[in-house]
Amino acid sequence: MRLSAFTVTVSTPQLLIDITKLYRPFQHGEAEIKNSFETLLQDDSQTLFVTKFNDRHIGGLIMQHDATTLFLSCIAVRDITQQRGVGKYLIQQAIEQAKTQQLQTVTVIKSAQITAELSAFLIHQGFTEQDSALHFSC
Repeated sequence: MRLSAFTVTVSTPQLLIDITKLYRPFQHGEAEIKNSFETLLQDDSQTLFVTKFNDRHIGGLIMQHDATTLFLSCIAVRDITQQRGVGKYLIQQAIEQAKTQQLQTVTVIKSAQITAELSAFLIHQGFTEQDSALHFSC
C-alpha cells in the first residue's frame, strides 16, 4: 500500500487508536489525548494533518495559518516507523499545502516538543533557524 497524507475531517475508531499511540509520548494519558483530539477536530482554526500507511495513521502534525504563514506544531512519527521517510513525506506534503494556499512561509515555533533531533531534521529538510523558530520559505 502507498503512503498518503491528508487532512483529518472526521474521527474514526482506528484514527483515535492510532493518534493515541502517536501522541502518547507528548501527553499524560489516553483520556487527555482523546479530549485534545476531539477539541482539535471541532476547532476551525487548526487542522490535523496525518500520514497513513496500510490503514494505520503513522505520522501527524497540526497546522494553523494566517495570511502569509503556515504554522506547524505537534509533529510526530510513530517510533516504529521512523527513519523510513515518513517524516520527510509529512513535512513535504505540509509545504505543498502552504504553496497551494499561496502562503509565503512554513514556520515551526520552538517549544518543549521541538527536540534537538527534530530541529536537525527540519534544518535538513530546508528550514532555517531564526530566533525561537524554524522557517521554510515557499
